[in-house]
Amino acid sequence: MRIQLKGLIPLAALVMMTVAGCSKNEEENVPARQVVAEVNGAKIMGDRFLVEYARFKKRVKLPQGKDEGLEKELRNGLMDNLVRDALLEQEAAKAGIKVTPEMEEEEVQSMLKGNSPARLQVILQEQGLTYDEWKASVKQNLIVERLLKQKVAPLVHLAEAEMKEYYDAHTEEFRRDAQAHVFHILCASFIEADRARMELAAGKKFEDVAKSASKSPEAANGGDLGFIGKGQMPKELDEVIFRLKANEVSKVIESPYGFHVLKVTEFSKPRLLAFDEVKDGIHKRLFQERLERKFEEWFQEIKKTAHIKIYSDRLGRL
Repeated sequence: MRIQLKGLIPLAALVMMTVAGCSKNEEENVPARQVVAEVNGAKIMGDRFLVEYARFKKRVKLPQGKDEGLEKELRNGLMDNLVRDALLEQEAAKAGIKVTPEMEEEEVQSMLKGNSPARLQVILQEQGLTYDEWKASVKQNLIVERLLKQKVAPLVHLAEAEMKEYYDAHTEEFRRDAQAHVFHILCASFIEADRARMELAAGKKFEDVAKSASKSPEAANGGDLGFIGKGQMPKELDEVIFRLKANEVSKVIESPYGFHVLKVTEFSKPRLLAFDEVKDGIHKRLFQERLERKFEEWFQEIKKTAHIKIYSDRLGRL
């Protein structure tokens, strides 16, 4: 199970820019090139803060007009995040946690699935990130995830009786309406879909026709969409699915996505899912909630013993 914290996105390690030709005294008089905070001796520079703050403002899309109260709150919040990132990095280093290039690349490829290079570029531009900075943040996430697994997860305890208690108190969450096991062929034109339907009428197996004629992602699986509940499909298809009889093939149906041929192999009745069917999902939900709370307790203890100094006067001049 992946262990993560909502809202915990470690910031990418950035290379600080230097200005050629400046003397030491000149640099000391420029807030952006001064230390604005120290965390157990690790320095956070003003220019790093400014880079992260500009990126943050672009991401959250602040309203027009200057709101000094909001600006101060956001700047303080960002500094808290930078301090937290520094502390977590230090804890990970003390624990000997490392991420190999192979682990990093595997995670990057996993996150890139389903995104074209063009789509990724748009996302990064919206976040104000370069590709290399994004990759660095992926590595940071992996480090923190392993730190949580090693240091915090063992502190979380969850008995099966507690999961059963949650199940009994939230039965409405686990009720399922009638569902249909649907197979699907999608074509670009009516002629193609009608040809596929004629092949079915001639005795060909639905799965074989779907593999050769369908343009949907499920074609490789013989058009199998699995069990579908009422209201989950586009209305043009939803209206037909629950009128079909078991193993009946539909007429050609047009929707905004193309031309469809459907087949329902079986229907399930409305029912309450058994505890054993949903136990893993309940465990994941409750474990994550407790992990969040336990992390805060653990982190506050780490923070109490840390030497943290924030130079508010320098930060205020940025």
